[in-house]
Amino acid sequence: MRAVVGWGLVFFCALIFALLVNNGAKHLGIPDFIWLPVNLTLFLYILQRYVGRPMSAFLEARRESIAEELATARTQLEEADRLQAEMKKRLADIEKEIAEINARAEADGRAEAERIAAQTTLDEERFVKRVADEIGRREAETRARLAQDTADLTAQLARDLLSRDMTDDDRRRVFDRSIEAMRHIEGED
Repeated sequence: MRAVVGWGLVFFCALIFALLVNNGAKHLGIPDFIWLPVNLTLFLYILQRYVGRPMSAFLEARRESIAEELATARTQLEEADRLQAEMKKRLADIEKEIAEINARAEADGRAEAERIAAQTTLDEERFVKRVADEIGRREAETRARLAQDTADLTAQLARDLLSRDMTDDDRRRVFDRSIEAMRHIEGED
């Protein structure tokens, strides 16, 4: 019903226009002011029916596809914003974890350095003590060997000297004194 009223309105407007430009001509016995609105209304109806409807359908389909693409783009934008926020959070968490790992590594490094320094000091003290003990032992050995060598050398020199310079009387006197010294030592015990 609406369409009929609309087309009637188009015909009426065309009729008013035709009356305004009427030159009094006739075709097939019908005046031009009738042909003009009929032709114009018929032309517009055919144009609307065979061109307008498909064009309207095309434009409606295009509008719907653009609306779908827009909705998809909004969804993707929201997803991208969500992913961006998640990545920022993960990045902040990773940076925080890296800072914690660095702090722990520095603390562990300091503790390890202190432990190594303490162990080195302990090892150094043990080494110095071992060296001092070794020096003392070798010094004692050297002194004992030196004393033994000195005693052996002195005894050898004394023997050589005595055998060369000592007479039988000297030997008898030394022997008597040694026996008397031994008796004296036995008497004290």
